[in-house]
Amino acid sequence: MESVLEYGMTILSDFNFMLAMLVIVLVAACFLGRYIVITRKMVIATLGVAAFRIVFIVVAHFVIKAVDPGLYEFMQNMSMLEGVSPDNQYYDALMMYSLIGNLIVNVFVFLYAFVFYLIAYKEKRLLRAIESTVALYLLYYYINTMVQYSYIYFNGATMEVLQAALMTTYGKDAAFYTMSAVITDFVVYLILLIILYFRYFKKKKFYVVRMRSRILFIVWLVFFSIFPAMPFGLERISEKYKMLCLLFGSLIPVLGMIAPILLVMSVAEKNLREKNEYQESYLAAELEYIERYKRKQEETRAFRHDIINNLSLTNMMLEEGKTEEASEHLKQLLGNVRALSPSIITGDEMLDCIVAMKADKMKEKGIGFSMDGVADGGLNLKPMDVCSIFANALDNAIEASSKMPTGAWVDMNIKRTEKFFVIKIANAAEQQVDVEKLFMSSGYTSKQDKEHHGFGLRNIRMAVEDYDGLVKAESDDSSFALSIMIPRK
Repeated sequence: MESVLEYGMTILSDFNFMLAMLVIVLVAACFLGRYIVITRKMVIATLGVAAFRIVFIVVAHFVIKAVDPGLYEFMQNMSMLEGVSPDNQYYDALMMYSLIGNLIVNVFVFLYAFVFYLIAYKEKRLLRAIESTVALYLLYYYINTMVQYSYIYFNGATMEVLQAALMTTYGKDAAFYTMSAVITDFVVYLILLIILYFRYFKKKKFYVVRMRSRILFIVWLVFFSIFPAMPFGLERISEKYKMLCLLFGSLIPVLGMIAPILLVMSVAEKNLREKNEYQESYLAAELEYIERYKRKQEETRAFRHDIINNLSLTNMMLEEGKTEEASEHLKQLLGNVRALSPSIITGDEMLDCIVAMKADKMKEKGIGFSMDGVADGGLNLKPMDVCSIFANALDNAIEASSKMPTGAWVDMNIKRTEKFFVIKIANAAEQQVDVEKLFMSSGYTSKQDKEHHGFGLRNIRMAVEDYDGLVKAESDDSSFALSIMIPRK
């Protein structure tokens, strides 16, 4: 029974590490703007940690049996609930093997996590892997430290409790502490994983925390990992110290949660502002569409009223033999008909409206605009997504092109392939753009107000990928082109 319990705690400990690995991935995706696609294979890959532990235990048993048969036999007959005192002949050997084993396991699991992150990320993999491995270490150390000190404080806050729980090899107190810590860690990691996945990742609620906030959070994390250890430097334990320990044990975990909560609230408020801006853009496009539709209806009714009179007049001219006059009248009538025809036709009503709005904006700024091609049958996207994708793309093109002292232009081309509509938006540019930097998921902008800009391309890609589409970019010394591929239904 004890062996089952021991192996169970070991496996659960590895499972906690696996959950922590996934928590870091979700934090990177939801709060750091990292581009990550979570797949079943990725989740299964975390099992490598448990697999290594099993292999390591088997190998360690064979090694100890070969090197020190006496110690191996002692370990086989030893109960995990019975402590090994320093005067035991095998105490030093057990401590040495325990330290070596923990070192090997810790080095391997973090190396494994590094490789896991290296594969998981799609952009700047080496940097992201290093960043995530360090974050994993801080998170793992922080939660273990909080659980450790809380356990000690609530169990009397004495050096005896500390030694019995953490500084002994086996024993009832050490076993009870291990069980408590492992189960508590599991609950904490599981709650974090559920919240991050179902509250944010699955609902695609992605925020980007500013660098300043990230640094403050790391400082907070390190501070509250070290600060609780300070009372253990005291030699005497008084009642006042016990009370201080109880305060530590109850308040430190609570205080340790304030920083992430405030951080989430801050980025949530920022994201809400950003969403409001897109909502306003969408509503403006809707209103413009309605206004254009009303004007079109009024013009159509007026044209229908006039066309009868004009055709009757033309017919009368022809009957009277006034052929030249009838021809001139028909030319004038044809010009009026052409004037009534919409200047922007993309094949999608919402896209017509957005392009027409941006075309007017470009005309005001003196930017040349041309468009070619039609998405016959429409794009089959939600109106809000059409606005998010193409209003952003055209705004970026207008902004970049408007920086040109002369020769500002924007071109839009729509092509149809067997499986995709390919909408290419090209613009004049002052210099070649770093495409890799441009598509960093954390957002990139050349504007000074980086807090409220730079996420347009990220939103374009997210919206397009919701429809299994693709986004590509090309750049040279004088132009930039964004290609948006939307699957045809």
